[in-house]
Amino acid sequence: MQTQSKLSRALVSPLMLWVGVIVAGCYFMLSLDQKALKQARQPGLMGTARHYYNALKFSHIKKGIDLEGGTYLVYTVEIEKALEIKLLGEGRGIENILRAKNLALPVKKEVVDTGLNMTFASEAEGKAAYAALTESKTNSLRLKLSDGVLRATFAPEVEQATRLGVVEQGVNVLTNRLGGYGVEGIIVQQHGDHQIVIQLPGIDDPEHVKSVITKTALLEFKIIEDMAGSREALLDKYDGELPSDKMIVPGRKGTDEEGHGQFFLVSAYPDLTGDHLIAAKVDHDEYNKPMVSFKLDSEGGREFGELTSNNIKRNLGIIIDDVMYTYPQIQTAITGGSGVINHIASVQEALDLSIILKSGSLQAPLKMEQENRVGASLGQDSIYKGVLACMVALALLFFFSLIYYKIPGLFAIITLLVNIFLTLLFLSYFKATLTLPGIAGIVLTIGMAIDASILIYERVKDELKIGVPFKKAMLDGFSDAMPVILDSNITTFLTGIVLFWYGGPAIKGFAVTLMAGIVATLLSGVLFLKSLYKFCFDCTSIKQFKI
Repeated sequence: MQTQSKLSRALVSPLMLWVGVIVAGCYFMLSLDQKALKQARQPGLMGTARHYYNALKFSHIKKGIDLEGGTYLVYTVEIEKALEIKLLGEGRGIENILRAKNLALPVKKEVVDTGLNMTFASEAEGKAAYAALTESKTNSLRLKLSDGVLRATFAPEVEQATRLGVVEQGVNVLTNRLGGYGVEGIIVQQHGDHQIVIQLPGIDDPEHVKSVITKTALLEFKIIEDMAGSREALLDKYDGELPSDKMIVPGRKGTDEEGHGQFFLVSAYPDLTGDHLIAAKVDHDEYNKPMVSFKLDSEGGREFGELTSNNIKRNLGIIIDDVMYTYPQIQTAITGGSGVINHIASVQEALDLSIILKSGSLQAPLKMEQENRVGASLGQDSIYKGVLACMVALALLFFFSLIYYKIPGLFAIITLLVNIFLTLLFLSYFKATLTLPGIAGIVLTIGMAIDASILIYERVKDELKIGVPFKKAMLDGFSDAMPVILDSNITTFLTGIVLFWYGGPAIKGFAVTLMAGIVATLLSGVLFLKSLYKFCFDCTSIKQFKI
């Protein structure tokens, strides 16, 4: 009867709940790599065990490039270029206002020192434009007139918001763009005020991916005003100098199968942009050649319909990053908001173009600042050394705890193992990326986690010295040490938040495992260790340990 009572108490003890968590956690975290299982195994029991060990993997933890091997890229966002592009867009809006009021347009426009200078033919025209714009423009621009030159600059708050938004938009666009390739573990992060860090673990063709990254992917629709076989032929029609509202764009190789019309005269400002694009996919024409079909939203479809209906029998240029991709002649108004981009050399190029267009265009160009490559063998060596460091740390703590605290020291080591398990479980749940600094964070956590057991055991020793029974001394040790344990771990956790918020990619990897390890320390070092002792006291005949 007593045995049944102990068994029933054991089944409902908190320790059994922990056992359930560990079993469920292992099922969630671990899986067998089917490719590794198909490889030949060595004979014997050890060969079989090694075969399954090598096939074991963490399903939800991604490895960083320092462990997996890959490419580490740092790009600088050319923010000034984004401000220039936005100012030119404001210039087009200014011209629309002047047209609506039947006022003269500027004869020259240029961006100088983050400001748009618009030169008018006379000072009177400049004053009239200034007066009209002062009434019409919003608070986003600051206007100043001097000697017939109207200068427009962004308001300080607008310029600051633009500077911050350009980098954030770049991170979002590149995340979507690289995610279109279905490669796991790609990391895109902002670093500082004007840099983007990209980690490409295990990429077979990094040069191809780099070419995709740097494409601005600015899709524009412009009516073609003229075309010629050379740039000079178009410039000759304007005595060698184009008006400020015109530009020449080159055609792609093979744009015209006869080799003519490779340079195009178009407006400097787009009639429609790809901001309204909602879908792009690879398709094939009637000759089974690859092309990209696209779809615009309702507003873009309306504007596209107006553009095509007003320009029947003219050529509509589809321009990407200032290169003419195709220029079909408009036969009738296109009101469905859809179209195609053809004359594409290969299916891979069509796939790249569709992914880039769907992810959106970058508001500013990117300039590569740094590139580092890590070989897969070096990554495996890093994993081996990191695991070895963890094992050495555990071994040292094992001998220290066992010699100094006897059996309670063994319980502390078991708690450490649970701590590591919980840390990996948290990383798996949040699909975190494990890096070499992250392994360093786990090793540091192991050293810090033993402090909780030491604080509890030293408090128990103090209670035993004054004659308190062992069971009560142990329970009092947990309650008395709790404020100190919470205080030390919470302050370290806050430090981890600061490191994660302000640190670079390597520091973030360290901070993630540090914070996960601290939460695991509080759960295992207090709740699990306490449940272990309660199980011994309530479900076994053990009533005290030598400590």
